[in-house]
Amino acid sequence: MSRLRRVKIAGRWIDAPAWALALPFEVRPMRGFRPEGWRFWRSTLALLAKASKARRLDVRWVRIHEHLGARREPPHPFGWVVTETGEMFLCSYDKGTALHELAHLESGDSHGDRWARACFDLHRRFLPRAAVRAADLEVTRYLSGRREWKRRFGERPPKQPVPKSRSEEHTSELQSR
Repeated sequence: MSRLRRVKIAGRWIDAPAWALALPFEVRPMRGFRPEGWRFWRSTLALLAKASKARRLDVRWVRIHEHLGARREPPHPFGWVVTETGEMFLCSYDKGTALHELAHLESGDSHGDRWARACFDLHRRFLPRAAVRAADLEVTRYLSGRREWKRRFGERPPKQPVPKSRSEEHTSELQSR
């Protein structure tokens, strides 16, 4: 990990690496963000900077946090964006989640057809070829994503299993004993 610098961001003193300070938007770690969390965010934030610049989308700041060592999924969304101000909140350093939220800046708050089209386009332009199908399938959890899949590929998308939370898996594991 690169050396951390002590800087004041949004009224709080934090330790941040130089690469995070050089991004075109401000990165605001949540309270309690541990320095070892930075390394997980580097490639996602770089991708977000590249994609927002290419699409001419104004991302003002991104609030991030980490769940290192968490035993279950957090009880909140993995990301959301305030489309009027360009403020983004990311809980997951998953690139698909970052592009999902970026698509909202382009298309508005809803998960409508315009948003699904923007997601599919962002995936093709900014994700490695091997990751595109999985990211597209995540979008098909929404009706608009299923419509976009059918429009592009001429068939219905494969059924997506409803993901179990880690706590459910743990409970079922204990019950099977």
